[in-house]
Amino acid sequence: LSLGHQEVDITDQSVVEQAFVKHKPQYVLNAAANTQVEANESDAFGAYAVNAIGAYYVSLAAHRHKAVVVHISTDYVFDGKRSYYVETDSPSPLNIYGASKLAGEQLVAIANKHHYIVRTSALFGDKQVGSPPNFVDLVISSARNKNNIKMVNDQYTTPTYTADLGKAIYDLLEEELPFGIYHIINNGSCSWYEFALYILKEAGITYKIQPIKSSESSSNIVRPRSSILRSNYSFDLPSWEDAVKRYLFNNVYKGT
Repeated sequence: LSLGHQEVDITDQSVVEQAFVKHKPQYVLNAAANTQVEANESDAFGAYAVNAIGAYYVSLAAHRHKAVVVHISTDYVFDGKRSYYVETDSPSPLNIYGASKLAGEQLVAIANKHHYIVRTSALFGDKQVGSPPNFVDLVISSARNKNNIKMVNDQYTTPTYTADLGKAIYDLLEEELPFGIYHIINNGSCSWYEFALYILKEAGITYKIQPIKSSESSSNIVRPRSSILRSNYSFDLPSWEDAVKRYLFNNVYKGT
């Protein structure tokens, strides 16, 4: 059962409680988040309301109703000073978004010992009508509309397909792995510039993307240089390149 913001506002504790009373879940996956990094920086209250306090309300209600909670978190809980991060590395966020997500992780764990905290990164995948475009869609639409595309080539991540993430989370629950923190991402890594180039190549679109340094970006938000996630566990997800190909095939993108 997929409940969106209109059905359950997780910042309202009574609404969260009512949802648990009504649906009586054994497992609850909290994918709700305020992921707008720029907006978070100017509205810390709004960021923490969803990413921390809302996450706490969901986890606490799950505890009261004897349900397992799966909480989706982010690579942005790290500062990017290492080449990659595993589950046992210490978080050190650089911005409000990362800090609010780290607070959410901590509060989820405090509220419910039966928890899985799943960190992932650079998500793309099918979405509900009305949702903002993901990175893949944004790059393709920008190229087709002949917009000027500038992409940082000194920030590195692991693009992850939500279909692969969802299957891995299902397997995590099926195998009843120990409660705790897990990094679930597609295999490999790239810069955002390399990600964008690959998207257009596989979509059959010829268009120039300008590589820039983070210092040349219009954003004033400090972001981790390398937020590549790896795992101490074997989830055996396909490469991010394979994931992009499958996403494009499933969404019938044609070259122009």
